Amino acid sequence: MKALFIMPYNCDLIHAVSLPLGLISIGSYLKENGYEVRICDMSVSHINIEKVFDEFRPDVVGISLSSVKHIEGAMDVSKKLHKKGVPIVWGGTFCDVCDPQIVFDGAEVDYLSFCEGEATWLEIMQTLENGGDLRRLKGIAYRDDNGKAVVTAQREFIDLTKLPLLDYTLVDVKAYSQYLYGCKNLVYVYLSKGCPSKCTFCVNQVTHRCTYRRRALEHFMKETEILVKEYGVDGLYFCDELCFKNKEQVYEVCDAFEKSGLEFFWGFQTRIGILGEEEFRRCYECGCRWVDFGIESGSKEQLAIMKKGIPYDKIEPTFEICDKLGIISLANFIVGLPGETEEQLMETVNLANRIRATQCSFLQYCISPNTVMSQKAIEDGLVKNPVRKLKDYRKIDFFLSRTDNLSEIRQKELNVVQSYYLWNAVFKKDYGKDAKNYDLLFKHVTTLLRRLSYLSFANGVRCLFEFGYLGLRFFTDTHFHPGIIKKYNLK
Repeated sequence: MKALFIMPYNCDLIHAVSLPLGLISIGSYLKENGYEVRICDMSVSHINIEKVFDEFRPDVVGISLSSVKHIEGAMDVSKKLHKKGVPIVWGGTFCDVCDPQIVFDGAEVDYLSFCEGEATWLEIMQTLENGGDLRRLKGIAYRDDNGKAVVTAQREFIDLTKLPLLDYTLVDVKAYSQYLYGCKNLVYVYLSKGCPSKCTFCVNQVTHRCTYRRRALEHFMKETEILVKEYGVDGLYFCDELCFKNKEQVYEVCDAFEKSGLEFFWGFQTRIGILGEEEFRRCYECGCRWVDFGIESGSKEQLAIMKKGIPYDKIEPTFEICDKLGIISLANFIVGLPGETEEQLMETVNLANRIRATQCSFLQYCISPNTVMSQKAIEDGLVKNPVRKLKDYRKIDFFLSRTDNLSEIRQKELNVVQSYYLWNAVFKKDYGKDAKNYDLLFKHVTTLLRRLSYLSFANGVRCLFEFGYLGLRFFTDTHFHPGIIKKYNLK
C-alpha cells in the first residue's frame, strides 16, 4: 500500500517555507509499519503532480494545509487528482479550525483528518488494505449520502515518545535551509506539541486541547546529529508553541546540546515569566541566539480578555535580560482586537517603545474560526462578513487586512502602526554580532526569489504584485501619515 503526501504551493509572502514536519512524522510512522510513502512539497519546487501520481500510483492521497495560504494550491491539486479514483484526504491546522461543510462544498476532497495524523493515517492505510470503511474511523469528517458533512468521534492523542525518529530522507532537507540571524543553513524543528495556556485568540484550544506533550529528547538529539552532520545544518528554529514548560526542561536540553559537541545556533518561542536570567544565560552559553515572545497587547484589560496569563511586571525586565546577554529578542503584538480602543492601542505602542526588543512585530487581528475570541465576536454581531465559501478563508490575512475590522480604531490607524514596526524591522541594520547587516531584509528577499522559482507564471506575477503592494503600503503608511505617527508617539 502506498500513500502520496502533498504540500501544496504556499501564497504566504512573509514567512519562509519550513520542513513539512507533520508530513515527515506521519510518513516516518507509516514507513515503520511497512507502508510506502512519498512526500511532494510544491512549496519548494515546481512539480507536475499528475506525472508523480502516475509514476508512483498511490492508493490514497493526503494534502496538508498548515494555513489558509495553502487553500488555492490544495484546491488545484485535489481537482487534478480526484479524477484518478483514489481517496483524497485533507489535513493540517487549517482543517482543524475550518467548517467541514464549507470545505466539502468548495473542493473535490473526500475526507478531512483532524489534529495530529499519525494514528489516523495508520488506520486509513490498514482500513484501505482490508477493504474497510474509512467513515468508521475517529478523527475525520466525510460527506454523507446527502452531501452533508459528518464529523466522527474525537481521536485520543498519541504518545509522542513512541513515535520513530523523523526520517529526513523523505524530503530534500537542503531545499528548506535558509539564512537567518547568522545561520546560513537554518531549518525548523520541533521537540514538543501544544501549550497548557487557554488564550482565547489561539487555535491551540482546538488543535492541542490546551495540553503540552514532549517527544523523546533522545530521538530529537539523534535527529539533530543527522541534520548537522549529514545536511550541514547550522541553525535550529524550534517551532513549538511552547518550547519549554519549566526551567528544568531548559537545563535538560542545554545539557544535551553541550554534551553532543555539535555546533549550531538555535532559537525558540516562550512565554514571559517561565525563564529568568540564569536560564537565558545557560541557553546563550549553549548556542541560543534568539527568543520569540508573544506579548500580544500592552493593555492589561485586553490581556485579561485574552486570558494571556503572563506576569505584566516581568515583560520589560525579560527584554532587558536578553539585551544584556546578547540574545535577539522578538516581541509579537496583535492590534485590532475585538472592541479594542485607541487608548488600549496606545498602551500597546507605549509598551513596545519601552521594552528593549530587537524587533517588534504587529499583526492585525483576523477572525480565526473555532477560537473562543472569534466565536464571541460572531455572537456579539461584530462580524459583518462571515466566511461562506472556501475561497473566503483566503481573506484571513494578518498583513493585507481583508477581513472585518472588529476594533473601535480606524483601519488606517491600525495600518500605520503595523507598518511602522514592520518597516523598521525589515530595514533594521544591526541584529547582533552573529548576524549580517539588514538580516531580515536579506531573509525576505531570498524567500521571495525562492518562491518565484517554483510558482507558475500567473502565481508568480500575483506574488510579485502582492509583495510590491505590501512594500508600497508599508512605505506610504510609515512616511506619509505624520498625524497618526505623532498621535501614537511612533517617533
